[in-house]
Amino acid sequence: MKIFDLDGPFQHYGTIVFDVLVLNIVWLLLTVFSAGILSGPALTGLYAGMYAGVVSGKGYPFKQFFRRFKKRFLTSLLVGLFTMFFVVVSLFNIFLIWTNQFGSVYILPFYLFIFIEISFISTYAFPLLAHSDLKFLDIIKNSFLLANKHLPWTVLASLFNTVAIIIIILIFLGAVELFVFMFFGMGIITWLNSTIITKKILTQYDHFISVE
Repeated sequence: MKIFDLDGPFQHYGTIVFDVLVLNIVWLLLTVFSAGILSGPALTGLYAGMYAGVVSGKGYPFKQFFRRFKKRFLTSLLVGLFTMFFVVVSLFNIFLIWTNQFGSVYILPFYLFIFIEISFISTYAFPLLAHSDLKFLDIIKNSFLLANKHLPWTVLASLFNTVAIIIIILIFLGAVELFVFMFFGMGIITWLNSTIITKKILTQYDHFISVE
């Protein structure tokens, strides 16, 4: 097999890089031009497209992206706003407590717990949205149960998400040199989490999840 053949490694890995980059840019455009409001539906589409085109290689990434984006739009929107609200509130209160501007240091573990659990829930919620037709409350409930049942994998996947959140916060605080992350970072993180969460875990629950 020659390296530049249609079935060769150059074509294979080049297609992966292209899919990751373009899916990430589609997610970025939808998120930025909606001021973050469509980040939930866009992330659902990103997970669907990434699994179809890159992880399993058995589907059409952009077709799956927009298919799940449209089909799960309202639920994804609610989940996105739900997780965004609690992440912002918990981080804001952690900052205020840490800088002695609010409350007692003794309630710091409470807000840390909220942040960690919401991070865990969001780690599973969007893959579930990408591969199931569960309603809002069922998404939240099953995300919580799965996250705590598969804790080691959850911690690993959540670390990737936490890195993304920290980088995005730093960008908003003025670290513009990190903005290049926005063009490929979420794509890579979604690729990794699709492999960990969707391929390793969600495929075990095919009685209510359809991994395409």
